[in-house]
Amino acid sequence: MSNTILVLGATGFAGKEVVKALAGKPGIEVKAATRFPEKYKAPAGNVTPVHLVQEDAATFAPALAGVDLVFLSALPLDADAAGKLRPFIDEAKKAQVKKIVFLSAIGVEHVEAAPLRQIELYLIASGIPYNIVRPNFFMENFSEGPFSPTIKQLGKILIPAGDGKYSVISTADIAAVSVELLLNEAHVGKELTLTGPKAVDNHEAAAIISAASGKTVTYENIPEEALIQGVIASGAPESAAHYLAMLVGAVRNGHCAVVTTAVKDITGKDPVSLEDFAKAHKASFS
Repeated sequence: MSNTILVLGATGFAGKEVVKALAGKPGIEVKAATRFPEKYKAPAGNVTPVHLVQEDAATFAPALAGVDLVFLSALPLDADAAGKLRPFIDEAKKAQVKKIVFLSAIGVEHVEAAPLRQIELYLIASGIPYNIVRPNFFMENFSEGPFSPTIKQLGKILIPAGDGKYSVISTADIAAVSVELLLNEAHVGKELTLTGPKAVDNHEAAAIISAASGKTVTYENIPEEALIQGVIASGAPESAAHYLAMLVGAVRNGHCAVVTTAVKDITGKDPVSLEDFAKAHKASFS
């Protein structure tokens, strides 16, 4: 059976890995949703860029035309994510989408007011068959994401996480689980917390990155306000800065140390360790 799959956030950390995992699969057509399809470099084969802007609901129906399955993700650190994606879910229902796999975040099922939880609840109530994946912090935060600039420039992880541990996960593992959920009807309705194989604190993460890269990296537990002001200074909205501070606070308060077997349960493979990830991405830390 052939399926057309729309991947939101196709240029983001998780979305691009989902596209990569689907590219070349027989019987699959991938629509890679992006703000700028004319700039998108599609993997060879079955991937076509389509225009979708989450702030513009008029782009939803054209992107959903002929779509069977959706990998749904919000914009990073978007406090108004629910306001943007509720209309998308409505449009997906009109388009008779067969299943949505939603990329949420660890622990949001316990915070009813969280933007991602509001999307979860709306999706569940929509009647569309669904899965929800709730990954821990991405390993890519160290190599390419918000923690990376100070690692590259100063040799420091500068976040207000205290001695809290988190079971960071690679986006390739998130994608592997998400693709299996998309393509296997047996998994409908599962809500999964996705983690790496062990929890580490940032002193341990710094030591792992140091060993892999040959560059001395240390961790400094900065005040939360310093993180907020740094994110704002980088050009991000104030709401995004507070959102990131809230997420890091969850690490500091011990809410992200859980380790699950969900990656292996769904894919049959152990998740990538931070040690192996750091070795594979050692050039990105310089």
